[in-house]
Amino acid sequence: MNIDLIRMLIIRFFENDFSKESILKFQQWFTCKENSALKMEVLNELWEQESAEADKRTLQALEEMNSRIGKEMKSIRPSLSRRLLRIASIFLLPVVGGLLTYWVMHNNLESSTPKTEIVEHIVPDGEMKRVFLPDGSEVWLNAGSILLYSNDFKGHSRRLFLNGEATFRVEKDPKRPFIVKTQYMQIEALGTTFNVKSYVDMGTTAVTLEEGSVRVGVAGKVNVSEVITPNEQFIYDHRQGKTSVIQVDAELVSRWKEGYLVFEDASFEEIIHTVERRFNVTVNYDVRKYGGGRFSVKYTPYENVRQVLIILETLNPGLRWTIEDNMVYIE
Repeated sequence: MNIDLIRMLIIRFFENDFSKESILKFQQWFTCKENSALKMEVLNELWEQESAEADKRTLQALEEMNSRIGKEMKSIRPSLSRRLLRIASIFLLPVVGGLLTYWVMHNNLESSTPKTEIVEHIVPDGEMKRVFLPDGSEVWLNAGSILLYSNDFKGHSRRLFLNGEATFRVEKDPKRPFIVKTQYMQIEALGTTFNVKSYVDMGTTAVTLEEGSVRVGVAGKVNVSEVITPNEQFIYDHRQGKTSVIQVDAELVSRWKEGYLVFEDASFEEIIHTVERRFNVTVNYDVRKYGGGRFSVKYTPYENVRQVLIILETLNPGLRWTIEDNMVYIE
């Protein structure tokens, strides 16, 4: 592939909106080793042409990415990070999380399974999806989620890789553990029902057990392995490097499958991110003004984004909002 074609592919991708399926395909091509020198040359061109500065959100996203891909990308990380830092401020912010997901999952798949076809389930914002796995297990995927696994599902264990939120109802097979990998966690279950919430743009990952038992492992700022029981939720705050286990109503946590939005002691940031994914909107707000506070609230399946914002307004005296197309502005 010559540099002109590579330049055309990259520029066209940056200048247009694509489905999540197309984004993942682009990410796979962009991060593979083939023609890596030419891709870097094109990034150099974009770097020199772009004068915009990265904002706080861009820096945070790239910090997360660098912390996860540092070992694998050591030889090119400094130059790639600098270029992505400026380019992301205009083009790549929606893609950074996906790139991170692909790098993490790609490395795990390479090391843990033979070369095989990978099944991808990508759920756009504003949608949900029900998936039946090759072993008969059932998975509900929430908006903005990606699930990967090998198409034959063979081997000594059943491994899946998740970015997003999913509820798993696992078929029992004591000889083949069921393992869900996320950016920061590994969850192992033999036969059980549990919910995993692990979005790359959130500061926490949570596992909630409804039936059976699961072992949750964390390898990061802390190294923890813990078994949780029904109606317990294991939370890992990867920004602060802290873990906790709390009592919850597990069935209530998973009611997003029925269209409910349920928040228990949730941050404003978490609520906003969930609203964005559920209703496929972008919310602009001042994190310094609304960054504090915890909220407990439940929205019914029949409420639209305007009704959700009205309730959010009652919880935050002084909050005002407007909607233009799929953009929400909070003052």
